[in-house]
This record gives sequence, structure tokens and C-alpha cells, in this order.
Amino acid sequence: MGWARLQPVKPLMRGSRLWSGALLALGIPTAATFAQLELDAQLGRSQIVFPSKDCPACNLTGAELPGADLSGANLKEAILRQANLQAADLSQAILNLADLRGANLSGSAQAGAFLWEADLAQANLQQTDLTGANLQVANLSGADLRRAILTGADLTGAKLHNADLRGADLRGAFLEGADLTGALYNAQTRLDPTFDPQARGMVLVKP
Repeated sequence: MGWARLQPVKPLMRGSRLWSGALLALGIPTAATFAQLELDAQLGRSQIVFPSKDCPACNLTGAELPGADLSGANLKEAILRQANLQAADLSQAILNLADLRGANLSGSAQAGAFLWEADLAQANLQQTDLTGANLQVANLSGADLRRAILTGADLTGAKLHNADLRGADLRGAFLEGADLTGALYNAQTRLDPTFDPQARGMVLVKP
């Protein structure tokens, strides 16, 4: 049985953990007491598939969503700053213009996701599958992309200043106009044979 679909409500308290309207719009079950609505950290380890995944512009700051099934979700312009989305399924999700600064997305599946102009500064993207993802003009400054899969990803105009790309797979990625100044790479980083990392300002890290 699905949960009732309600429209997202802007949070009444900035920085609080009362994500009431946003969570209800996502279809995530919440606590019975309205005054203490917050995410159940155990949800991320359950097999629950959210019946409704549309929550554009929702404020989910600091949300605990490890392992959540958000494939194909519409989270355009959502605020997911410092959110825990470790091992979540965000494949084909729409996250254009989303605020994911400092979010934990390690081990998440984001193949084919739409992250146009998303802010992923300082985000943890270790071992994230971003195969074919649209990251045009996205801000990945200082992001941890160690061992991330970025094959075929569109990083046109993206900001990767000081990002950690050690062990990342960037074969077939579109990097035209991308700022890679100070980005770290090592012998395990996979790049196209014609790509010159040092000419783009990347820094080789030796063992």
C-alpha cells in the first residue's frame, strides 16, 4: 500500500531536522508525532522502495538516506547539503541545480543521472558510479572522486578544481572547458590516451 502524496512544504525552521513536507512528498514514512518528524536512519538499510520520488526544490539538509532507492527521482533544485546518500540508487535521477555540498554519496549508483550545474563541492563521491551522467557546469571543487567511475560522463565546463581523482576512471568522459587545476591523479587514474593531465593543471601524486 502506498503512502498519501502531499505537496512539499517549505521548512519552518532553517537548519532544523523537521523535513515534514519534503519527506511526505517523497513518500517516506515518518514518525507519528508531527513535532518530531525526521528520517528513520534504518530506512536506508531496508528494502523499502519509495512509492513517490518527486520532490523538486525540497529541503533535505542533513537527511539520512543511506541505501535509498531514488532511481529516476525528480530532485531538481533540492537542497541535500551534508545529506547521507551512501550507497543510494540515484541512477537516472534528476538533480539539476541541486545543492549537494558536503554530501556523502560514496558508493552510490548515479549512472545516467542529470546533475547539470549541481553543486557537489567537497562532496564524498568515492567509488560512485557516474557512468554517462550529465555533469555539465557542475561544481565538483574539492570533491573526493577516488575510484569513481566517470566513463562517458559529460563534464563539459565542470569545476574540478582541487578534486581528488586518484584511481578514477575518466575514459570517454567529455572534459571540454572543465577546470582541472590542482586536481589530483595517480598511476591508477584512467584517462584517454590523448588527454594530457599536466597540460590541464592536474597534479600527479606518486606512491
